Amino acid sequence: MYLRREGRPARQTHSRSLFRLSPLLAASAFFSASLGPALIAPPEAQAAGPDTSANDAEVEILIQSVFEEEYSKKQFVEALEKLQLASEVCQQGSCSAKVRAKVLVGVGTVLAGGLDQQKDAVEVFRIAVKEDPKVALLKGFDKGPILDAWHSARGDKPAPTEEERKKYPGGMKAPKGWKSAEAFFYHEEAEKAQEAKKWMLCAGYADDSYRAEERVSTRYLRASCLDSANKWTEAKADYEAVAKDAPELGLKDIAKRAKERFELMDSKMPRVSFKKPSNAEEVVVSIDDVQVPDDKLGVEMAIDPGPRRIRASGKVNGQKLVFDREFTFSEGDSRQIDIQLVPQTSVAKDNRVLKCLEESKSREELAECIGQGTGRAVSVKIGAELSGYHDNDSTDVISPAVAVTVDSPTGGWTLGGSFLVDVVTTASTDIVATASPRWTETRYVPALFGSKKIDDWRVGLSTGASIEPDYVSVAAGANASVDLLDKRVTPSLAYGFGYDIQGRSGTSFDAFSSVIIQNSIDAGVSIVADKSTVITTGFTGIFQTGDTSKPYRYVPLFSEEIVSEIPAGLVREEVDRVRSQVRALEQLPTERYRFALAAKIAHRLESQTLRLDERLYLDTWGVKATTTDAMFLVDVDRFRFWPHVRFHAQTGADFWQLAYPVRQEAGQIVLPNFRTGDRELGPLLSVYGGGGFKVHLGENKNWSVGFSGDVIYTRYLDHLYILERIGAFGALGAEVEVE
Repeated sequence: MYLRREGRPARQTHSRSLFRLSPLLAASAFFSASLGPALIAPPEAQAAGPDTSANDAEVEILIQSVFEEEYSKKQFVEALEKLQLASEVCQQGSCSAKVRAKVLVGVGTVLAGGLDQQKDAVEVFRIAVKEDPKVALLKGFDKGPILDAWHSARGDKPAPTEEERKKYPGGMKAPKGWKSAEAFFYHEEAEKAQEAKKWMLCAGYADDSYRAEERVSTRYLRASCLDSANKWTEAKADYEAVAKDAPELGLKDIAKRAKERFELMDSKMPRVSFKKPSNAEEVVVSIDDVQVPDDKLGVEMAIDPGPRRIRASGKVNGQKLVFDREFTFSEGDSRQIDIQLVPQTSVAKDNRVLKCLEESKSREELAECIGQGTGRAVSVKIGAELSGYHDNDSTDVISPAVAVTVDSPTGGWTLGGSFLVDVVTTASTDIVATASPRWTETRYVPALFGSKKIDDWRVGLSTGASIEPDYVSVAAGANASVDLLDKRVTPSLAYGFGYDIQGRSGTSFDAFSSVIIQNSIDAGVSIVADKSTVITTGFTGIFQTGDTSKPYRYVPLFSEEIVSEIPAGLVREEVDRVRSQVRALEQLPTERYRFALAAKIAHRLESQTLRLDERLYLDTWGVKATTTDAMFLVDVDRFRFWPHVRFHAQTGADFWQLAYPVRQEAGQIVLPNFRTGDRELGPLLSVYGGGGFKVHLGENKNWSVGFSGDVIYTRYLDHLYILERIGAFGALGAEVEVE
């Protein structure tokens, strides 16, 4: 194959940019002179006008080779680069409209079938059809997502397969209750599409069924599917007709539902009006490529909810100007759009990001390009939260917190910090049992963190502290992750170090203290299973050395004769009556190694997300635990809410005992080597239940407020003093992002 060129090498485009082609970029990438000199015929042919036949043949051969070679080998980016070469041949009329359309069909095929860029594929297919209304999909590439994108672009639906056609051949008798077998067949297909939530396919089949046999129930089915697809204008007309006709046929229930939905739509239908420029002539406005009649400009009109593309063109002083924007209309919206016409070059400038995707040759170039002139080189996110806890064991906690994150999308770095204060007051059974009065204590928790994106890697550092009157902890850590397989797999690794000093309140650390050292390792991997599902797995190891025994916690001891008779849940007064007079402080092992395996799956539905977490835990003290967490998040416009449940179960430590014995040997008091009164080291069950909500505010949704809360029930299976505890946790938060 020979492609005529003007003595320059083929333009090289970085592979990372091509697979992100957008509709505008696709059109400009194939037919804009900005890509450089076109491949043209010899001078003598130019003089007589463009001879497209030779180039047509060469381009068609090139297209065929793309799908025989690169596409079949799943080299989709390379396939687009080769199709770009074909586009250069077709510039400036060097190819026929038929072949230019075929090139675009090739691009759309790669986007839909190879790169899963359905939205972009639909727009490219639309441009192809405008070039040549008779253009068709490439032979052998007319199935699955390619076919779906093609039908979306054309606004039609797939024709029935031969197997489907055989179900109701033309001569077959219609089923009972139907006049037309064809109508019944299409009605069944519409119901299948409705069940699969393929709304426009459902509406198309219902329309075919209604054309074959006019039935009120079929019209209601069509209205329901159009309604779900946000085609309110069409659905509203159907609902109105059904509400009028159904009662005469005895279909009162359908009539009632249709009337209710019609009235609701009528009250919540978004409305729009357009303000034309006073100095413009020949103004043409379109909504999603459907022209608005001239007499409707300036008059408020109904519009379907959801994202809508508004385009306009006109002339000012003889110069053609354009307007091209996308708006999202919510239920009940009423908006006037001021048509501000600008030169065509300004529209390209407005879509600068698309140009960046085309021309950037590295991720760094892309980040720098996107940052220019966006007013968003740095964004600052500020959040505040007030949380609280209360339980029936006389413990209360209140925790105000604030966090700030500074992010640079262009530089690939993030810096942040937070500060939390815990105010704890308690007179729990354990406290009272040691003859301690109610006490209140304050803890301060500052933290800093940062990360940097380097190619496919992200590396980060963090540090923090926890400061109490009798306990000081400092920690630092490092983490790294890398994107693999087009960001579908992201392994990560983190290391943390902690240095804690434990003392007694009112006593200098020099006089009394113990040091606790902690090292931790976290390894995990996040996998994008498909467009809707993310799976994350991880392993955590924590290696702790030092005496973590509480210097205030005295453990009740009992004589060996009555240890076996002590029942679980024995109240404080009875414990004091039968316990030994020997007072012994808590004593724990000085080493503890903890290990956990965790898995999380998040699956996105149409407007909901289901998240499931599971964690398995064990340590060298003998504690084994399982924690299961489930959350179902529902998004409705600016509002998100979620129910939440959690279940936790654990065994006790090897040295855990309901009642510890004390004995005398040779006149000496002998205590158990290890002993504790920490209920969290015993066997228990916990159930959490609650939920929360978050609402985004502001024109750009950069404000948000939210609340979450849980009721926590804990059952202690082998403990003194109490058998159960009921607590409640709640958090009220607010967040704002400043660009």
